[in-house]
Amino acid sequence: MGRGNVGFDLEDIDWGPSPQEQRDAKRFVLRVIDLALARHRWDELGYEPPYAAQYLEAFRAMVEAYDPATPACGLGGPFPAVEEAALASCVRHRVLTGLPFWDGCTFCHAE
Repeated sequence: MGRGNVGFDLEDIDWGPSPQEQRDAKRFVLRVIDLALARHRWDELGYEPPYAAQYLEAFRAMVEAYDPATPACGLGGPFPAVEEAALASCVRHRVLTGLPFWDGCTFCHAE
């Protein structure tokens, strides 16, 4: 959806119902992060993202420490269903927002 998601918890992701599916999903996410950390296809960006490696390392540490079998109790529920997506999307910036908790997207508030 547009530029991506803004403001979500790891527990909002469907990691799968069984312990094996959860392990597989977590391994997949970690492999994707590792590819990004190895700068896989960064040459296609057209610029050098100055903080990307730091953010990816922090995100990797969060995913590594996260246990999908015992999620914390966050503020929100799961991502909105397809029919609810418009209620949680910033039309101007085309990103998902936590509209039940914020009155606009991160980009709107930065202006």
